[in-house]
This record gives sequence, C-alpha cells and structure tokens, in this order.
Amino acid sequence: MPKPITKNLKTAFDEAVQATRFSERMLYARTESLRALPHAAKLTTVLQVFLTPAEVETVHRRLTRAAFLIEPVNEDVTSTKYDVRWNERFIGTDPRAASFDECLAIHESLSTKLVALLADENFKIELRLVVDWGRSPHEFPIDYVSKAAVPIHAVNNVRLLRDPEYQRLLGIRRALLDPKLNPDGQLFEGIFDKVRVKSYLTDRAQTGNYQTNREKRWEAHPQSPQFALRGDCFNVELELIDQLFRFQSFPPGIVRYLQSSKLLGDLTKVARCPVTLDPLDFEVLAQEVADPTHGKSAYQVGHMNPLKAGEGAEFRHHRANISWITADGNRIQGHLTLKETRQLLLRISANYDALLKSGEITAP
Repeated sequence: MPKPITKNLKTAFDEAVQATRFSERMLYARTESLRALPHAAKLTTVLQVFLTPAEVETVHRRLTRAAFLIEPVNEDVTSTKYDVRWNERFIGTDPRAASFDECLAIHESLSTKLVALLADENFKIELRLVVDWGRSPHEFPIDYVSKAAVPIHAVNNVRLLRDPEYQRLLGIRRALLDPKLNPDGQLFEGIFDKVRVKSYLTDRAQTGNYQTNREKRWEAHPQSPQFALRGDCFNVELELIDQLFRFQSFPPGIVRYLQSSKLLGDLTKVARCPVTLDPLDFEVLAQEVADPTHGKSAYQVGHMNPLKAGEGAEFRHHRANISWITADGNRIQGHLTLKETRQLLLRISANYDALLKSGEITAP
C-alpha cells in the first residue's frame, strides 16, 4: 500500500482519539481511503447486495472499531477512553498492543474472511441479525483464538465467530425484541439492558494489579480476572436469557414459539436463586423493569463464585458461573463462593436446630 495513504490513515486515527470527545462517525468520514483499499472495497460490493447503505456503514464501522481501537479504563478508574492500539501506554509489556500495520493486516484479514463467508446464504442471514439485533457494545462476530497469546491483538489470533449458540442467541433476541413478533418487546428491551451490562462490561475493580471499571471484557488486560473472550460474553448473555424461560409465570406463548423455532431445549427445572433456592418469578422481574425503584432490585445478576476465588470456568466470567440471584441471596453471599455460602447456611441451620432442641432459644 502506498506510504502516504498509510500515513494519512494513521494520522486520522491518532487525531480521533486525541480529540476532546471521540466521534466514531467523524472517524468513519476521515477513513474513506481505508474502505477504498481492495479488500475493503470488495467487502462493500458484497454487502451492498443485501444491506442498505446505512447497514453497510455499520458493518464497516464495527470492523474498523475491532481492528484498530480499544477503550481502556482511564487513570482514575472512573470511565473508559478510546485509544489506538499503538499508543505508548501499551507498547512494551502490554499484550494488547499492536502496531498500526498489524491493525491494518487484521482489518484486511477479517474483510477477506467476511467476503468468503458471505458466499453462504446462511451467513448473510446471521450478519443481518447481528446488524438488526446486536445488543452488546459494537457487536460483531469477531473474537480472539486464545487469550493467552502474546500479543493478543495479532492477525493470527483474531477470528470470525461462527458458533451455533451465538446464532441461537441472535434468533432469541429477534423473537423477543421484534414488535412484529412480540407485542411486549419494549419490556424485553429493558430486561436485555439489565443483562447487557453484566454480560459484557467489567465490574468496578480498584484493587490489585488490574484495575478496571466498565471496560469491554475482551479489551481488559488478558491476565485480569475480569477479562473474558467475546464469545464467552455472548454465552453469558444466552445463559441469563435461557434462565428467564424457566422463571415462574414466564409467558407460555413465547416459550411455545421459541420451541417451535428450535431455539429452546428442556425447561423442566424451575429457575431458583442459587443461595436461597427460592423460585424466581418473571412477574416480579417484569414489574421492576417496567417501574424501577432506584437502589432497589429484588432480582440481580451475579457471579456464583467471585472472579478472584480460584481457577477454572467456575471462577471466571463464564456461563458456568453466572446466575440471576435474589437480593436476599446476594446479601447473604457477599464475597463468599457459592460452596462457602451453602456451608455457612448449613452450619447456621445445624446450630439453630441444636439450640432449639436444647431449649436455649425459642422458635420465632
């Protein structure tokens, strides 16, 4: 590629992240030469066959965002700020660093792979669902091959995600959110907003080596307990939505529709709080979403085991470690693991039974 074009593109990115307020739309306008490169131009040609101009722009903006940019937490750990991967703060020891040329190679590789996949009509349908019903930040089916790769943001460690579970999530989103399919779509928009934050953004962590606050989990430092691959975040959202279908009072008509569309499996077990084991009721959640009270929530979303409590999926941001939980359950658990919490409850119960039997206490 001619060096002046490369230099001008790099300058456009550098100036965009240095602006007082980052504007993705303005950056898009200034990077027209990127989309004029052969790999991106070919992608545009393929996309224009089945997407509107606005949708084609959405695909290009999200592809550019994934290839070149990152949004790390600021020094005060109060919010996030857009940056380029080649900023000096990353160069040296941070595995998230990547040169401008490497980011350009990632963009070329992903564009080329997209063109190849779009020969498949099924993938065209999937991409339309991503554009229409994406609910995570800058959603696009891109992920890392391995979080252990150093550097992590490298052309040989970035892939397009084709996962049956992700496809199922897209189908469920459409079924619940499309007002043509579900007259209660606005209610479910509120529920998805509640799920989105916990699924995709880091918790507020101001201690330890990796402080963070509402970063995209796949853009946190890979060694941070808060990090998760984008595909794992999709699966966390899917797990939380799947649990909803097992809430008491969940609309049976929606369940029947999803089952007829082969988007749901077995729903025999009622969803329960993992701590109190109380059954969860959809009407309670729906009322809270429709008429929220600041600072109060009967149902919350939480990790069953704290992210720093051990190794393995059950101690990470993973579908095996996520659940709806009651406010009582959340207060009881605190910072304990689920096993420690249940052991505590059993000890309390045993002490209570013994003291009640001996007459040292009386029943309430």
